[in-house]
Amino acid sequence: MRKRDLTRLLIENTVDRALRDMERDAHRSLRNLVDLALTFSKGTFERHFLTLCRSMLENETSPYYQLLDRALRTCDRQTLKTFGINVGYEACSKGARRIREIEAAQGFNVPWALTIQAGSQGLSRLYLQRLVTEGTELGIRVFLLQDFQLEQDVLEQLLREHPTCAFVVFTTGARGADWNLANLARFPNLLLSVDAHGPLVLELCRALEEERMPYALHLDYSDETAATLPAQLEELQPLGSLLVLLYAQGASPETQQAVFQQVQNARTAHSYPFGLMELTQDLLAIDQVVSDDPCSLTFLADGQAVTPEGPTAANIRSESLTQVLRKTLPKCPRTIET
Repeated sequence: MRKRDLTRLLIENTVDRALRDMERDAHRSLRNLVDLALTFSKGTFERHFLTLCRSMLENETSPYYQLLDRALRTCDRQTLKTFGINVGYEACSKGARRIREIEAAQGFNVPWALTIQAGSQGLSRLYLQRLVTEGTELGIRVFLLQDFQLEQDVLEQLLREHPTCAFVVFTTGARGADWNLANLARFPNLLLSVDAHGPLVLELCRALEEERMPYALHLDYSDETAATLPAQLEELQPLGSLLVLLYAQGASPETQQAVFQQVQNARTAHSYPFGLMELTQDLLAIDQVVSDDPCSLTFLADGQAVTPEGPTAANIRSESLTQVLRKTLPKCPRTIET
């Protein structure tokens, strides 16, 4: 029997009460919930994130209130609650604390999130299960699964066996017919992200709404297309996603930094009625707040581990996750100033 986490139980009860209060005044209830979370938060990352949220909500005309209203209107509230707690508490608080403990004891970095190319054309069930199981033991609670013909039964097994983790599956509209969305809607620890450039994106988004499933859109950019991102983001608004994830496809480090700055400016200016992230840079920024040394790790379809510096010789098919991390992400030695 799984031991009950009393802190999580308290958070769940608090969020349940806030969701009921939102029936009367959604905007005020959200502000009150953020204020309450700030009062009890202890970790650096939680306070940083919640302070940012509170500043975003000070403007009553903020597009983020449109985001809130749309989420309450179109999404299952149990899913919103569970996914939010899995990210906000399990990953940002409980998991982050475990990551810091492992890093201090073992001398290597642990990424806050893990990216995996998963499926029959990627890493199979065996390696995927091993990565998630070993990752959770190290404090990782967020898993980004790139859909390489990911089988639904494999995905459902992961969702069922790891209910306190948050899984984001990057898929396409063309794959929509392959998913049994009614079954996937039963798992509140799942967020599907749909390729904004692909065919049938609108059809899959509307099908997700019918099942009251929250969803994201992901959008790639290069050195040549980065300048068109503002116009593309405007065009995505009618699709109604809660979150848009930008990722570099062959873009230079300079372009990535420029796009990341634009994303930060857009968030500060409340430019869009959806959350906006530059996936690589935002994950590195989160990781730096969690444990000082920013790091990230992706496992390709053949098992090869890739860091921001490029491909490595480590491979999950022949090594454990701990061995891969020890080899690819050693802690930087600290210099003592005199």
